[in-house]
Amino acid sequence: MAERNIGGLPIRVAMLYVLLGLASLAAYGLLWPNAPAIDGDSSQYMDVARDLRDFHIDEVHDRAPGYPALLALTGASDAPTRTLFYVSLLLHFGSVWLLGLALYACGASTRALIAFGILLTLPPYVEPAGYVMTENLAQFTLAAGLTGLVMWFASRRLAWLVGASLAFAAAGLTRPTYQLLAIAIGGVLVLLPSLCRRLGLLYRDAVTGAVVLAAGSIVILGGLSLRNQVTFGYFGVGPTFGLHLSTKTMSFVERLPDEYAVAREILVRERDKLLTRPGGTHEGTQTIWHAREELSKALGLNTPELSAYLVKMNMRLIAKAPLEYLHEVGRAYAAYWFPATGPLAAMNSPVLRWSWVLLHLIVLAVFFVQVTVATGVAALEFKTTSGVVLSVLSLPVVAYLLAGAIFLYTLLLSCFLDIGEPRQRRPTDVLLLFMCFVGAHLWVRLRRGAATSSGTA
Repeated sequence: MAERNIGGLPIRVAMLYVLLGLASLAAYGLLWPNAPAIDGDSSQYMDVARDLRDFHIDEVHDRAPGYPALLALTGASDAPTRTLFYVSLLLHFGSVWLLGLALYACGASTRALIAFGILLTLPPYVEPAGYVMTENLAQFTLAAGLTGLVMWFASRRLAWLVGASLAFAAAGLTRPTYQLLAIAIGGVLVLLPSLCRRLGLLYRDAVTGAVVLAAGSIVILGGLSLRNQVTFGYFGVGPTFGLHLSTKTMSFVERLPDEYAVAREILVRERDKLLTRPGGTHEGTQTIWHAREELSKALGLNTPELSAYLVKMNMRLIAKAPLEYLHEVGRAYAAYWFPATGPLAAMNSPVLRWSWVLLHLIVLAVFFVQVTVATGVAALEFKTTSGVVLSVLSLPVVAYLLAGAIFLYTLLLSCFLDIGEPRQRRPTDVLLLFMCFVGAHLWVRLRRGAATSSGTA
């Protein structure tokens, strides 16, 4: 108990994390002098940040207000600032600390905690802090939500649960993908009482957890959605769901019925231009963003109205060609696992670039082996009535399951409802590494338990 006197971590680990954070602030400040860099959607986030400077949103924007609020607070509404970069680095190391705390609560050794912190200090994991994009903030909110849930499960202290609820609401404000994450996790707690019992959670506690967890998102995101409905005529955190869904249907958009003839003609023409554009990607998934303005004018619809129109259009199209839609989902699923590292992490070095690719492949290999083994163990466990594994290792198991649920939620929504690119996976990369460490800890515990049982026998 004497060890746990610095932020809930052993002194040695806590001091190392502080030193890693301070050293990284200095090192990355020197290595990346032009960070934070402008990337794909940066200008849109900065537009929202300028609108937010009077603490009021005056017009419809594509982007949710969570990350733009950070831009406004760090003076990055008009141009990236070094203040934003250093705050983003602090958020990254806040994620490291929080996940380290969850690992320690699960019983991870000091060596494992040190290795975890060092790995997350490498450029591929720090890189999102170097761009004016949402990945860094989304990562922090997810890490905070996961840690809050793990610590609530360990202690039943309401403060941890409230913190998790607010963190997941912040994740939804940062990326609309996460609007329903807290409600989805709460739903699992309520709808799977057998699993809760196996994990040592009383059903009344599960219901309480689900209600508190969902409350933050319902109040904060629901309030914003109601405000958008009253002010701008759409219900939701952002008005572009229909446009994102369109990325899944462009390869077979010709199949639209004649009632969508105007939209069909525009989309087919724009897609075919993108397929043959010199220097382009030669695939039409991003057609909707190029055809958006022409569609709005031709149909006489503003952004929220166009999004609603496209949702109905795409649902008709998917119902008409479900296999073609699933083909696009499969393509997105394959691309989703590719490395997401960019030029900042590579630092113009092919050796570094391929080193980070190799690191990513190693982490994925460990992850998939662990998931395969864990699935087999879980299947055997639920065929029996003993519940030995889950009852003995309940906290590491619940941490593994929660991190996996967040990762799976992100994967499914990104691949089924959006383009499904590696950048969309990036906020959960730290959770994937967290799962690898928890899985290794579970494996060691199970091996020791098996050895003890054999010795006793």
